[in-house]
Amino acid sequence: MSRRHELMLLVTLAMLPFGITSAVYNASAAEIAAALGFSADDTSWLIIFYMLAELLMLPLASWLVYRIGATAVLIGGAMFGLGSTLILGFTSEVVAHFLAWAGLGIAASTMLVAVQVLVLRNLSLKDIALAEGGMMLMTTLLPMGVYPWILAELAETGLWQLIFAAQTILYIVLLAWLWIRPFHGEDRVIPVKFNLLQAGLMTGAITGTVLVLMRGQFYNWFDSKLLINLALGAGALTLMCMLAISKRWGRGEYIRSDVLMPNKNKVSMYNAALAGFAVLGTSMLIGVYLGSVLKYSHSELGWIQLPAFSSMFLGLLVSIWVSNHPRIKADAVVPIGVLLIILSSASLASSNAASGASDLLPALLLRGFGVGLLNVTVSISILSSFKKEHIPQGVSYFYLFRTLGGLGGMALFSRMMSLETSGVLSVLGENFNPDNPAFIRQQAAMIEVLNRGMLEATPARVASLLGGQLQTQTAAIAGGNNFQWFIISLFILAPILIIGKKLTARSEQ
Repeated sequence: MSRRHELMLLVTLAMLPFGITSAVYNASAAEIAAALGFSADDTSWLIIFYMLAELLMLPLASWLVYRIGATAVLIGGAMFGLGSTLILGFTSEVVAHFLAWAGLGIAASTMLVAVQVLVLRNLSLKDIALAEGGMMLMTTLLPMGVYPWILAELAETGLWQLIFAAQTILYIVLLAWLWIRPFHGEDRVIPVKFNLLQAGLMTGAITGTVLVLMRGQFYNWFDSKLLINLALGAGALTLMCMLAISKRWGRGEYIRSDVLMPNKNKVSMYNAALAGFAVLGTSMLIGVYLGSVLKYSHSELGWIQLPAFSSMFLGLLVSIWVSNHPRIKADAVVPIGVLLIILSSASLASSNAASGASDLLPALLLRGFGVGLLNVTVSISILSSFKKEHIPQGVSYFYLFRTLGGLGGMALFSRMMSLETSGVLSVLGENFNPDNPAFIRQQAAMIEVLNRGMLEATPARVASLLGGQLQTQTAAIAGGNNFQWFIISLFILAPILIIGKKLTARSEQ
């Protein structure tokens, strides 16, 4: 086996545990909470620790790649992952679990940056497309299409720790591979000094932003003074961080801004954020709709999304083919992916509480193909466009913008769901009037249902059935409205990207 093929297999293997970790929380959060004695609020801190550590580590990982090399960073990340999965798979110590989730975030970022640097520095454009496709399969397609069902099945049978225990094997295999067959490709080391000022400002800015986006729903967003102050603090630190990096305050380096100097790269970062917004935003909306309206369990939710994996995989193959044919520009493919996601959202917006799997399947397949086209094409085209001296910084910026874009999408639609639910509930609640003919007919229908079930139609039972119907109908209408808001948001955000690309192309002529 040639060294380039070996590198492609190595990076694909390295991303396998990353993909499993990214899907395990949504599939087994309730079971983890029950096993550790957590409330829903306590459990949410596990994923916050993970995301915070992942984002904080991205700029540091790029600095470490310059300082000690990508291979050493990959080994260090794998060791963090191994230690974290051993804790999560074989212990029940609460504090250790929080630290281990942070460790998984550190492992994810360091390994992601390291493998991207190795791929982009050592492979041809054709091989880069294949390697990126393999990594996207592990980090995005499988976690969105296959893992949710498998992991939910394991979690519902009480085997959630087995998921982490199995990952230890993957990390051991990866470390053994790197020890037996060390990679000796292009991996330059530069003795750069650590800029503590820039690192501190960026750490504060990222921490504040993540806490606002991921904890806002627990404080009813900006109805809370605490969240307002946190948002203002995060905004101030972000501005100071931007100044510190652009003006090169402090001694040494952390993550430089020269990779963002070309207008083309600025537009690429916006593109990455928009892709994250579209993919994670719709993922959250679909999950909420299937769970709140159709009452699917995590296992059922994973099962219904399995067919979408086939269309995502087809989109992946098309993206790789396009990347290997320079005559076809990525800019011509990305709008098709966005359009397919919009069409699928429009179809889902017309669903109701009586919809079944057969009604949702066409929309899910359409979205899957769109996600495959959009996410994979954007990743390949942007990552392969960086100059070699900018690769570590470019990779870190790309994933930082994409992840923050995704978190922003989930936060926005979480807020919109709350507002829509409140509005719809107040409107529908007006019909719950004993003098309303529609309410009287519905009440009579509920009494008949109870009588057919040979249950006494007590006022409490009738009220419970009516309340359940009200909640389901409210969730259905609010969910449909949110899909409409998603479409509107893309019609606002996408033209900005188009205008940016046109202005950039004009300035380069």
